[in-house]
Amino acid sequence: MDMMELAKLVLPPEEYGELQEAVGLLEAGDFAAFYEKYPGIVLSVLFIDNLEEFLDFSKENTLDRECVCAAFLCGKGYGLSVGGYEDDLTQALVGFLQGRGAAAPEALEILQRERVYTDCGDFDNFKRTLSEVNQVLEGQGVRLAVWEDFVYCDCEYTLLLLDRALAARVYAEWESENFMIYL
Repeated sequence: MDMMELAKLVLPPEEYGELQEAVGLLEAGDFAAFYEKYPGIVLSVLFIDNLEEFLDFSKENTLDRECVCAAFLCGKGYGLSVGGYEDDLTQALVGFLQGRGAAAPEALEILQRERVYTDCGDFDNFKRTLSEVNQVLEGQGVRLAVWEDFVYCDCEYTLLLLDRALAARVYAEWESENFMIYL
């Protein structure tokens, strides 16, 4: 299983069709149409905020389809994208859990106990904090799953809230060259 296969399991059919259309535009080389329809994906994956730069990038590079998929999931509210050097993720994590209907008071308490941050180093408390949150969420039958990718930037994370059974299946079947399961 990779990010595209996971999206098929997470997204409703109409949104999965939209994702396939987006990937199809890239595979067909219609970069201007892709940018026109999905500028947020280009910005979140490449940090490029104009068509000219994206077209320049596209002359010699390919926008990775799994990265597009992860950004699409996050853009639709199914996931949360987190940079590897984030100073305070507390509000973003609380907002994400609340938006996905998994804001158990115990989980929010864990998140608000201390500032949650990533720094891709020894002082990172992201994984420890999310592991504690998952202990609470598993009682609700869900789990935060986290993927790390290094395609365009060091330590970029994609978080998804998955049904516990689906999370177990994903962990067992995961095979991706670009995304490593982090948690």
